[in-house]
Amino acid sequence: MRRTSRAAPHRRLAPALLAAGTLAAAAVPAAGDARAPEAPPATATGPQVQPGAIELRPFKARYAFYWHGMQAGTITFTLHHTGGTAWMYESDTEPRGLFHLVPGAAVHISSRMIIDGDGVRPVHFEGVEGSATTLAALLDFDWQAMRVRGHMKEQAIDMALKPGVQDDLSVMISLLHSLELGAVPQGIALFDKNGIRDYDYSREGADTVATPFGRVAAEIYRSQKKHSPRRNLYWLAPAYGDVPIRAEQRRGEDLEWRMEIEQLDRPTAP
Repeated sequence: MRRTSRAAPHRRLAPALLAAGTLAAAAVPAAGDARAPEAPPATATGPQVQPGAIELRPFKARYAFYWHGMQAGTITFTLHHTGGTAWMYESDTEPRGLFHLVPGAAVHISSRMIIDGDGVRPVHFEGVEGSATTLAALLDFDWQAMRVRGHMKEQAIDMALKPGVQDDLSVMISLLHSLELGAVPQGIALFDKNGIRDYDYSREGADTVATPFGRVAAEIYRSQKKHSPRRNLYWLAPAYGDVPIRAEQRRGEDLEWRMEIEQLDRPTAP
């Protein structure tokens, strides 16, 4: 019995790393809501930046990932501006020590998206597990036909879309873009192989977080799938373009995993 209870949490490590590696779930804005005004970041300049808003810029952030109190590895997120309205967001999870032995713990995920006046729209999502040479996930979002097609694991996908749906990576960029526009997120719709998942989202308050680059003021947001006992909390730093500096998942009052920022590279505005 003791052996089984120890093994069960480790069987949930790969899904937890995947959830953390996508920061799922973030948010999209509710129409008409406005973010509380605050001073713009010192490095954000130019006429397009308004009080209470941020400027969406490329960045690379690395986090330490802790699973039930043990450091299980690192997760790195990179946002690229590939030209015009095209962007790419990538996530790499690198397990540490014995966690290398957990199947599916090492994952590379990427999402290509369009960001324009209509918001954020994912166009292509793919994922590779470990040293595999074949894609564990490949999705193409056809916004003209309002369909998403491809596969996840061995399951073929051909499903209807609805406006505003995000994939597990583009949803975080949708949040940052919303905050760039001064909007307050309230809920999200995320694509899943079993359909579209709806999440509640709310601002929980403010905090100051110790980081390798000093104590940083952060706003805390919560996301929770409807009827789920688990909730995710995110500490977003306005002074750093609202890039998350901490994230965690709780089931009730039990902390299941957390991420803490180790390094952030974010070029200043021209």
